[in-house]
Amino acid sequence: YRTAILNNRACFEGKAVLDVGAGSGILAIWAAKAGARVVYAVEATSMAKHARRLAAANGVGDVVVVLEGYMEQVTLPEQVDVIVSEWMGYFLLRESMLDPAILAVLTARDKWLKPGGALFPSSASIYLAPLCSSLYAPKLREFEREVSGWSHFKDFMGRENGVDISVLDAEWQQEQ
Repeated sequence: YRTAILNNRACFEGKAVLDVGAGSGILAIWAAKAGARVVYAVEATSMAKHARRLAAANGVGDVVVVLEGYMEQVTLPEQVDVIVSEWMGYFLLRESMLDPAILAVLTARDKWLKPGGALFPSSASIYLAPLCSSLYAPKLREFEREVSGWSHFKDFMGRENGVDISVLDAEWQQEQ
């Protein structure tokens, strides 16, 4: 997502962007950093308050407008040029949100996207091949270490993605 957004700045510069199902607001932050005039980040859960904090902590609180509510029920002040959304979760199916997420994105597209506007992403494909490998156990241990490595993730997000997530330290600790 970061590469698609930041490497296509011409699609975002000066544009109105809608982030459907914004969650923490990471996509909205990247869209703002790519030059969007305004980013409407719509999030149905109380995660919206954290998205506001992250946007402000990363210097784009004046560009990212977080709206708490369901996409089907919110009203935007204008139509948008671009819609961004992580509607598929990991491996397209993880998080069991494919159906409601697609419905929200399609609703947003039909109601709020200007003619000729863009969806990021607009399609996806799954490629799968079975395998058996002696690398499985070491990779599983590596994964378990990563899951417990909030500080590594936080450093990575700041260093590699330009997003400071340290304002969520207390919430992460509480969740653990």
